[in-house]
Amino acid sequence: MNSKLEKLIIVLVFFAAYYGILYHPNLPVFINEFNTVDGSIYVARFIDVFMSLIIFISVAFYLTPSYLEKRRIFPFMVLTVVLIAVLSLLESQLDHIILKMFNLPTGPHEISDKMITYYRRKSYDFPIVPVNVAVYALGILYGLSRDWVRKYRLESKLAQEKMRADIDFLRSQINPHFFFNALNNIYAITQRNKDQEAGKALVKLSELLRYIIYDSNVKEISLMRELEHIENYLEVGRLKFSKKDHVDIRLQKKGNFREHKMAPLLLIPFVENAFKHGISSKGKGYIHIDVQLNKSNLFFRIENPILGKEESLKKHSGIGLENVKKRLQLLYPGRHSLDISDSEGKFTVNCSITLEK
Repeated sequence: MNSKLEKLIIVLVFFAAYYGILYHPNLPVFINEFNTVDGSIYVARFIDVFMSLIIFISVAFYLTPSYLEKRRIFPFMVLTVVLIAVLSLLESQLDHIILKMFNLPTGPHEISDKMITYYRRKSYDFPIVPVNVAVYALGILYGLSRDWVRKYRLESKLAQEKMRADIDFLRSQINPHFFFNALNNIYAITQRNKDQEAGKALVKLSELLRYIIYDSNVKEISLMRELEHIENYLEVGRLKFSKKDHVDIRLQKKGNFREHKMAPLLLIPFVENAFKHGISSKGKGYIHIDVQLNKSNLFFRIENPILGKEESLKKHSGIGLENVKKRLQLLYPGRHSLDISDSEGKFTVNCSITLEK
């Protein structure tokens, strides 16, 4: 929020709070003591609001960031005592002048034409110093909260920028034009030799890389395109095995995926992890994926056996899964759930995300 707008809102809140407490439009008297027909008592209270605003804004926007956040405790305490003492004394004197100006009593046993039934015993309703101390404390709390929100937003922004830089760095490791030209040349060779299986594999690999290098370079992408990328990844993953291996890889989809978008490359780490640990070099094991879209709610489930050692699983999959958790927290805060379990020899991921059209 803009700092000037923030301060304007604080001013409006202070005046609304003060006059909400003091103003009684249906009563002919002010707290049963003063005639309020001419509004003079409210004018006299303006100085109290003004002084409280000076204290609050000074503490929240200047003293707290300059001293408390930098752990300069002693200078802050000295300034606190000086500021409250000086402003309280100034407020007391200005109150006295204004009350005199409007013919309001300023001390015990003074009589005023604004009084209704009995003598005014005090010059004002609220003790100045305790109120200023309370406002000072509120200013500290607001300043610290403001700083926490600012740091949280900055950390989130830096995390997103770092993630984007990491992805850009990975993309930069490959010269896309050279790579795709090489793939096209190899594909032409397979066609000359009538090797349809290798040609099909190269097409899938080309689509896979095109998505990673070009298509995913956006904030959100069609959910259907993201699932097509997963399907291509599964097809390329099958190339390692022969037709005799009968590798059990299944992908079930249900829902209208054209109407929704999501962050790209968010689910693929789960699939990569399943290939690493769910299927052996001889094709044993399985990968079962279930994707459902119910209105705006995306449900993704993937299951595979744990064929390697548990230590190896944690070592190789931990970083990737932690990155996915961080991305989900940054991109879908309060709009996702992620449950990962590795019990009974199975590794299961259940992820749900509330998407926007």
